[in-house]
Amino acid sequence: MTTWRTSGHRAPLRARSRSIGGALAVALLVATATAGGCGVPLESSPNQLPEDALPEGLRPSDSTVPDAPSEQEPIDVWYVGDDRLVSTRHRIDPPTTPQKTLDELLSGPTEAEQNRALRTAIPDAAAVVEVSVARGVATVTLTPAFSEIPAADQVLAVGQIVLTLTDQRGIGRVRFVVDDASIAVPVPSGETSGDSVSRDEFIELADPPA
Repeated sequence: MTTWRTSGHRAPLRARSRSIGGALAVALLVATATAGGCGVPLESSPNQLPEDALPEGLRPSDSTVPDAPSEQEPIDVWYVGDDRLVSTRHRIDPPTTPQKTLDELLSGPTEAEQNRALRTAIPDAAAVVEVSVARGVATVTLTPAFSEIPAADQVLAVGQIVLTLTDQRGIGRVRFVVDDASIAVPVPSGETSGDSVSRDEFIELADPPA
């Protein structure tokens, strides 16, 4: 039987491995040289950029923490509308105190409230000096100028103060003094009272009645 031999010659396996490994090494050297030629720096660890190299708005010094908004507290103050007492909501900085509440009343109606035809029967805020509270009774110190308020408005002015203060927790009655002496004030019945007065005596002037 005739034995046929192929004329082709295959390289040994070990020789082929050396050839492939050499090709990979050459490719890696070419890639490294190319990256260096493109100007891409190779660093072993990250570096922090100086602040002046950062765009505006991204710098640490540009960051600000906004102040927390003040939580104001609501109070009711009473003004005059069509010769009636009208309650309106105001807001003041905490804590709410009788003096802050009285000061807010004496500041007068806002522009929006004036556009609703609201006014105050206390033309001069300086006529009301201060307020103190003891055992549920608020004592309001007045100046003699308070007596110069026209008679028709005096009862409304007293009512504004009484209803505004007795809206506050812990105040049930209000007395009025001039030079530490109690004075008589007009009440809606047409009489005067030299004692402390209550909310019930003035609520009939409220519109709408509360």
